[in-house]
Amino acid sequence: MLQEPRTLILRLTWLCPSSMSEGNGVLRERRRVQVTGGGSYIVTLPKEWVRLHGIRKGAEVVIALEPDGSLRIEPVGMQQRRIVSARIMVEEGWDFWRIARRVISYYVAGADIIEVVFSSVPGSQTAKQLREFIASRLIGVEVVEESSSSIVFQVIADMASLPLEASIKRLIKTVGFMLEDMIEGLRQGIRDILAEVDERDDVVDKFYMFISRQLISVLAGYRSPSEIGLNNLADASILMTAAKHLERAGDHASMIASTAIELLDRGVDFSRGCLAEIPSHLEEIAKHYQLATSTFLNPSPPRADEGIEEGIQLKKRNEDILKSLTCEREPLVMALVRRIVESSRRIIDYNIDLLELALNRSVLHELLKENPR
Repeated sequence: MLQEPRTLILRLTWLCPSSMSEGNGVLRERRRVQVTGGGSYIVTLPKEWVRLHGIRKGAEVVIALEPDGSLRIEPVGMQQRRIVSARIMVEEGWDFWRIARRVISYYVAGADIIEVVFSSVPGSQTAKQLREFIASRLIGVEVVEESSSSIVFQVIADMASLPLEASIKRLIKTVGFMLEDMIEGLRQGIRDILAEVDERDDVVDKFYMFISRQLISVLAGYRSPSEIGLNNLADASILMTAAKHLERAGDHASMIASTAIELLDRGVDFSRGCLAEIPSHLEEIAKHYQLATSTFLNPSPPRADEGIEEGIQLKKRNEDILKSLTCEREPLVMALVRRIVESSRRIIDYNIDLLELALNRSVLHELLKENPR
């Protein structure tokens, strides 16, 4: 006797024009599961999907179990991901930065091929500047075609070769090294070390944009979670937010380094007077950063709570240092010193934000474990 049919939701890959789908290229339908006399479970496929891919009797499909528990169904031979293309029509009067921002936006949004078409012949300097800028700011982007009126960029970096977790860890390490070198440059008063910290901010931006690209590609349906090593789709928003906090911490490390260079050029010595506390305070902030990032990677509510309380104390210490800046110095110098202390406070804030995200992540994993789909 047949058992009562149960309802199962399958996620089907629907590679078709958006007008034929729900707007994001993915069709979701509710289908009833039937049970045959032999105990096999069967479900029918949407006719539109079958016709679109030319499925015939006896044809094979691939069924992949995703980390979030859903199923992805694809015709055999179609596992190769489709190429997402974009075209940017450069209007008269656009400057270099407007063009560059458009290219970066399409990259982050998941485009694989980005064609920049100029309404008039661009100057050789503009084209060269665009090529060099994009190559230095985006991971795995190359110029594959160029003419007098267009440039075609292609993303050749495979997301699977640099999984999401590895990308996050590299971003964490890069910012951590920036903090360490920034402190060393301040202690020793070495301008070159500080200049390297400032330049390394570009590397932080590259990883942040690559991570954003990975997560958006999954959420847009261009990639499956498993392709980028995402074990849980619910983690996506938390990871995106964490990456932004890390990128902002890198920005402030860069700001401290560049400001310190200005002060060194003015003869300011961070080893004496009321400024002597700043390098030691930054060292405590760097240690707190290590605690925050390690807790985020391996969520632990007790450690997160302790880290948040420690961060609150560091912020109080930061305020005390700001109040103690009473050295008799020229106003511009004091304004630059205050900028360093303010950026220090912002880094503490981002550390606390990461610890709060670690707590959120731990609770999320607990809920998903106790309430499986």
